[in-house]
Amino acid sequence: MTADSPGDLESEFFAEMVKSVGVGVGIYGSDGQYVYVNQAYADLFNATPEELTGKPIWEVVTTLEASDFDQYWESFEDGDTREAETTHSYNGREVLVATVTTQRSINGTAYHFETIKDITVRKAREEEIKRQNERLENFASIVSHDLRNPLNVAQGYIDMLQADISRDELQLVDNALDRMGLLITELLELAQSGREIGETEAVQLSDIAEDGWQTVSTTEAEFDVSKANKRIIADESRLRQLLENLFRNAIEHAGPDVHVTVDTTTDGFCVADNGPGIPLDERDQVFDTGYTTEGKGTGFGLSIVQQITTGHDWEVKITESVDGGAKFVFSGGEFDV
Repeated sequence: MTADSPGDLESEFFAEMVKSVGVGVGIYGSDGQYVYVNQAYADLFNATPEELTGKPIWEVVTTLEASDFDQYWESFEDGDTREAETTHSYNGREVLVATVTTQRSINGTAYHFETIKDITVRKAREEEIKRQNERLENFASIVSHDLRNPLNVAQGYIDMLQADISRDELQLVDNALDRMGLLITELLELAQSGREIGETEAVQLSDIAEDGWQTVSTTEAEFDVSKANKRIIADESRLRQLLENLFRNAIEHAGPDVHVTVDTTTDGFCVADNGPGIPLDERDQVFDTGYTTEGKGTGFGLSIVQQITTGHDWEVKITESVDGGAKFVFSGGEFDV
C-alpha cells in the first residue's frame, strides 16, 4: 500500500477485516483526507463511504481546525495510539463518538487508522444517572438535617431522665435513638456514595486507614496496619469512607475486642478481622442494600463499600482470613511506585 494507491485499502481481504471490527473505521493520510471509511462509520451520518472518502478530517471532527492539522499530525510518532471523546458532524448530523487513533507506516507512508464508536446513548445515560444522584443526595441531605433536630431533642431528654432515673426502658429508648442516628448517617452516606469518584491521587494507605480507625475503633479493639505501606491511587475521602465502613462492620459483627488488619496485595489491598466470618453462601448477598445479619448494623455499610469500589474500577471479593474471620480483598488498583 502506498500513498498514491489508496485503492489497495479497499481490497477484499481488508474490507472483510474492517467489517469484522464492528465499529466505524476511518483512515487518512498526512494531507488529512480520508482515503478509506467503512459503512459503519458512514451510517452514523446517513451517508455512503464514497461521500466521506476524500473529505478532510477537519470537516467532520468539530474540535479540529484545518490550520491545526499539521501540528496534530506531527505530534504523532509511528505506533502512537490515542483515545478521545469528541463530536463528529456531517450531513446535518452531530454524533458523540469515542475514537482510538493509531499511526502506522505502510511501505514508508504514514496513515492514521481510527476506530469510531457512537457513544450518544451512553453519554445520555451517564448524564441522567448524574442528575438522579444529585437529586438523591440533595433529598437525603435535607431529610438528614430535618430528622436530626428532633432526634437530638429526644436524646437530650433521655440523657436528663437517665441522670435522675435508673430504668431499663430508658436504656432501650437510648439504644433506639442511637440506631436512628446511625441509620440517618448511613442513609446519607449511601446517597453520597453514588457520586462519581473525584480527583484521584497517590495516597498512603496506612495513613488513611489509621485516620479512619480513629473514628470507629473501641478501646478493646486491635488494629494492625504495619504492612499497608504503599501509596495507592484513589480518591482520598472516598477511600477513607470505604475503610471506615469495613472497620465499623467488623466491630458490629466480631465484637468490640476485634482484631483488624489492613494489608496491601500485588494490585490492591485487603481488610481482615478475626470475627465469625461470613458464610460462603451469603457472600454474594452482603453488598445488597439493607442486607444484615442477626439484626446487627443498618445493612447500608457494605453497599456503600461496593459503590465506592465500583467507582474506582476496582473489584472486591470476600474470603476467609487466617483467623477464620472475614477478609475483603480489593483488586484492580494502581500503586505509586
